[in-house]
Amino acid sequence: MAGGFRIAARALRQLGAELITSDDVALNELIKNAFDARSPRVKVEIQSFADLDALALLEEQIRNNKVSPQEAIERVDKSIAPDLSVAQRSELITRLHSFLEHRKEFADNLKKFRAEQSLRVSDDGVGMSAEDLSDRFLVIGTPGKLLAKRAAGPDDLPILGEKGIGRLSMMRLGNLATVRSTQKGRDRWNSIHFRWDRFDDPNLFLDKVEVDVEDTGPADVSRQGTEIEIKELSGNWTQEKVQLFIQRYMRRLQNPFSKEARPYPVDIVLNGKRQPIASLPQWLERVAQFKAEITFDPNGIDGTKQILRRSLQWRDSTSPETRAWEMGELTQQLALPAETFIRLGPFVANCLWFNRQMLSGTIEKTRTEIAEELNQWCGGFALYRDNFRVGKTGGMEDDWLEWDSGALRAKGFALNRYQTIGSVRISSGNNPHLIDSANRERLVACPEQALLKSLLGDIIVKDLRLHINAIREAEAKIAIAEESTTESLKKSEESLKKTIRAVEEIGKQLPKEQRHKIVEIRETLQGQVEYVKTIKNSLNMARETKVELLELANIGLVVEIVIHELARLTERTGELLVDLQKKEGKGDVVNVVDSLRSQIVATNKRIRTVDAMSPSGRHRKENYDAVAQTKTIVSGFKNRFERHAIKAEVTLDDGPADKALNVYMVRGLIAQTLENLLTNSVYWLQQGVKDGEKERRISIEIDSKALTISVTDNGPGVDPKYAKEIFKPYYTTRRKGKGLGLYIASELVDYHGGRLYMDDHADDDGRLRTFTIELPKEE
Repeated sequence: MAGGFRIAARALRQLGAELITSDDVALNELIKNAFDARSPRVKVEIQSFADLDALALLEEQIRNNKVSPQEAIERVDKSIAPDLSVAQRSELITRLHSFLEHRKEFADNLKKFRAEQSLRVSDDGVGMSAEDLSDRFLVIGTPGKLLAKRAAGPDDLPILGEKGIGRLSMMRLGNLATVRSTQKGRDRWNSIHFRWDRFDDPNLFLDKVEVDVEDTGPADVSRQGTEIEIKELSGNWTQEKVQLFIQRYMRRLQNPFSKEARPYPVDIVLNGKRQPIASLPQWLERVAQFKAEITFDPNGIDGTKQILRRSLQWRDSTSPETRAWEMGELTQQLALPAETFIRLGPFVANCLWFNRQMLSGTIEKTRTEIAEELNQWCGGFALYRDNFRVGKTGGMEDDWLEWDSGALRAKGFALNRYQTIGSVRISSGNNPHLIDSANRERLVACPEQALLKSLLGDIIVKDLRLHINAIREAEAKIAIAEESTTESLKKSEESLKKTIRAVEEIGKQLPKEQRHKIVEIRETLQGQVEYVKTIKNSLNMARETKVELLELANIGLVVEIVIHELARLTERTGELLVDLQKKEGKGDVVNVVDSLRSQIVATNKRIRTVDAMSPSGRHRKENYDAVAQTKTIVSGFKNRFERHAIKAEVTLDDGPADKALNVYMVRGLIAQTLENLLTNSVYWLQQGVKDGEKERRISIEIDSKALTISVTDNGPGVDPKYAKEIFKPYYTTRRKGKGLGLYIASELVDYHGGRLYMDDHADDDGRLRTFTIELPKEE
């Protein structure tokens, strides 16, 4: 009896997971397919109005009866995308609050909403007929592109794909996919639909999966192109994820050193708004310490015997320094035959090198702005085949040249990926033996690929390091503190911009006689803008010392938190005013704005409490009342405590805090540390309380004899085995947490002679819930 191979349907799912390893790679493949169809432009539209992961978790907890209706409302509102207008938010909240009285219907409504979010890739390429969809698109591994690439002439546009597996990208991006296409001269759209979870059936074979090509309506005969729409998204395409995708991938998708205009224009649209995709700015090139160009041609460069040439020009130099290598020199040095060099084929590489410790502001940009932009581009040499980036090469997550694997991000006179922006330009025609790996992340290992690595990662790197005298002298803690401060200030600026926009919208809804209140609010916010600028200037002028950067980092974290709260407050106020307008509640509008004004004043008060440790007064010790300061800091949280139904109490020696405790120390030390601890307590109390308890509670206990301040809450608590881990940098169990707050606070307290630790006395459930600040003793 004759037999033959059969392929289980789930094998296709497994193949897709192995070959398309990330959303970035998946979108890249769909974009390449569109350009291979000769589309002049590609459009990627993402409709994601909320944090889908947060809604998925909420839906699960609602079905399991683990969340109250009030908490469900709070979490739905928090999940909504921050870039929506007040009117859009209000409309979305109304929809998501539907069926709130009925648990199952409410959960079903959230599930339906999540499934509707979509990602669409559309192009104006040659399109596909019904026959193309059936005979080509549905064939995995079709050789059409590979054959076309081999037959292409020197003047033909390059073909970016060749393996015929790019369509598996749809499977990576979401469970439901619809491909719709038409061709010029045809008057009908044809489409096919995929539901990928069908392929999980262990008893289903691929030859039994039926995918029909459908006629889906009339088409303009002058129109051509393809649209791919994906729903039930696998990824959580929040604004943050989209921005990261643009920053880490899209802005580098095409060679930043190319002298031509981008040959492959791509538009990214999120919730109807086109997202900017920045090019490598010329001002950043001008502040590089040096720029270099590396040329390789095994047949001889410019008719000479030289096959490798490096040209390097320092920023203040008027002419480049050149070094060259001949074939005999390199074959001996690398112990490889000349044939391998010839098979590799010619390439050109460019790079910019920056000494981060020597970065200085210019007329155009501050030092911080230069460092932020450099962070978006650094990562070493990225590979570009036919002007399209290969995987994530050239990013901090891919050390394909093995420049600094396992090494700290060194600063100063060191050649590493953290201080280098580079590209390597190869092509299908010149370098046919350099092949992308099946998962599209890098090149397949082969003799030619190994030679490319040796030329760049050995010969050239050693040569460049001779020039810059590689010295790794950065201290890890200083780098962490500096980066944390920069990130906090950036987020604070974004939150303030959002807040000011929301206030302007609120002002339009006020009666004329009340609009002076908006002017007062605007002036207060402008003061906060100026304060963030002050911290940025302090960072720019800071010496690279541990204490100064730790202080700035701690202030930055506190300011970021307070201003983020302010942004959410104005969002809620705007939504409430929209609802009041619908109900024509004019009197209530004034009350709401008065409440907003008082709470904005309260945020200013909290910011002032931490300003005592700003660089201008960081070493100034003074006598003051620690009890009064503690009560002032706690009072700054009054609105937050009320909003989240938290009861807070300050005690002194197990009694009322009605006496003074005079201390002699830097005033801002208690303020900054308590801000961090109280903010953490509020967050964790929102996640739940200790079993058997219902009220949310925080107690702040001052011990005048031991000179300690202890903060205890009845939240989920900490497992004792992590009591020390939580003070290490980047350790976090919070979603989107930095893992730097406790680390920086403890380092700062330690520097000033105190100690911050977690009390090791566990509650009856075995969890730890008390943080203790041991104040420095008077000298």
